[in-house]
Amino acid sequence: MAKVMGRRSARILALILALIMLGSVFAYVMRGGQIESRHVKLRLSDFREYVNLTPKGAYEFEYVNLTEFAKLDPTDDLRIYVNGKLRNIVTPIIFSRNILEIPGGLREIYSAKYAPAISLYFVNCGQSKVYFARESEFNYKTFKIQVRRGIGLIDEISPLIVGYTPLVKSSIDTIDNRSMSCSNVYGYLKRINGSFAYAYFIFGDVAKRRLTSENKSVSDFFFEGYRYNYQNDSYEKLWALHFLDNFFFGKMNESIRSFGYYKFENYEDGFGVAIMGDKNFSRIINAKPRILTLKIIVNETK
Repeated sequence: MAKVMGRRSARILALILALIMLGSVFAYVMRGGQIESRHVKLRLSDFREYVNLTPKGAYEFEYVNLTEFAKLDPTDDLRIYVNGKLRNIVTPIIFSRNILEIPGGLREIYSAKYAPAISLYFVNCGQSKVYFARESEFNYKTFKIQVRRGIGLIDEISPLIVGYTPLVKSSIDTIDNRSMSCSNVYGYLKRINGSFAYAYFIFGDVAKRRLTSENKSVSDFFFEGYRYNYQNDSYEKLWALHFLDNFFFGKMNESIRSFGYYKFENYEDGFGVAIMGDKNFSRIINAKPRILTLKIIVNETK
């Protein structure tokens, strides 16, 4: 069972989270007095909308909600798991004290991976002013891009966008032309309810190559999210897939299930959601739903 911190402690932790969690790699200096705010021209509601400004070509996506993270005790298994994921997501080329400072603390980090470029990051820090050790800056359309050694940053969008400068420019292009973005996956993401401490998803050809059964593609969209359910004091893993052909989520007897509870729903368009829960996080890590398929056999009559 998760150990939940008090609200006041959680708020304090959220502000100094980088210092506690990632040490020298991800430390932001706290400044006294009221936190200075920045001017924002465009605001996105949550990570589901971030894909609408993510340029095409990304092959893998990860997301960490630091607000959910901060609610958990430092010794909690889910928090330790997310901490490990966060260490792998961030890069010291960007997330180090002498390059990027966010006095207001962090709320969310979303990463879109491109080969061979540095990941493109969407960093939700609310209205907090951002301090970036820029070497130059230039205007692109209606936004100002700050640059340091090939890394670009836009702080006039919330969340701020930072990464390889050509990708940052392309993210601006998607505002007027969504066909240049990963927006086709937004339709799936918005059907996934709730918040997550950590999430991972892939789609398109990448998902088709990785999710196979007997050399046959199972799905063209895969989402995996972890969270803590405070209503029943359980950890949850959620899978969401857009199945191809005749694949779907199926029932699982308790005798073959190694975790507490399991529920799922399949939709007519091939989309499916499965939730696995247990009070022991170690059981959730390896939990998987049951995926079935229909095989249609046609007997030829003579």
